[in-house]
Amino acid sequence: MITQRPMRVVFGETLCELAEEFPELVVLDADVSSSTQTKLFAEKYPDRFFNFGIAEANMISAAAGMATCGLIPVASTFAFLVTLRAGDPVRSLVAYNNLNVKLAGGYAGLSDFADGASHQSVMDLAVMRSMPNMTVLVPSDVETARGAVRAMLRHNGPVYIRLSRENVSSCHGGDESFEIGKAKVLRDGKDVTLAVSGTLLVQAIEAAGELERAGISAAVVEFPTLKPLTLTR
Repeated sequence: MITQRPMRVVFGETLCELAEEFPELVVLDADVSSSTQTKLFAEKYPDRFFNFGIAEANMISAAAGMATCGLIPVASTFAFLVTLRAGDPVRSLVAYNNLNVKLAGGYAGLSDFADGASHQSVMDLAVMRSMPNMTVLVPSDVETARGAVRAMLRHNGPVYIRLSRENVSSCHGGDESFEIGKAKVLRDGKDVTLAVSGTLLVQAIEAAGELERAGISAAVVEFPTLKPLTLTR
């Protein structure tokens, strides 16, 4: 495994790297760009970055409008704010109208431990999976984070990408391929299967190794896409 890196930095860097490939790409943030690392895009492409302050619902509404004009807006803030505070425009404007808006939920799950329970997002996947037309991506490491950003920009339709605050390493040996809707069998096994999504992948791989040493053959199957959900080798 390589040295760990913050997933949010990988996210910000990847947006910058893809800016020329996707000239319609614009990035929106809700006054937390230093945390989400969209500030990297703002510094490099200031004319394509929009800070909406602490007005998340307005940000999502504006993103919907931008999408109708042919842009590819990536609206980024903390996961609980995208899911709950801005939930109405996500549902009514983006999801129901099947608009090409990309929603980046940073500091997801319990990874935002330092800001307390109000900022922890443990329901975002349940909420976003229930949204009509919504694709839900859950990267696990450096490679899947980079691959997921590219995949969501290529996908036509609303996408929610769940980003952890945690530092992540590399579990895919440099392979950044990411096919929306496809699970990955990372390890074969005949006795038990460990199914995992997100940053717990590294623990699942380690657990499979411990099981092997105990004489138990464990497969590891990663689900980097939570919706649509399929399994293929």
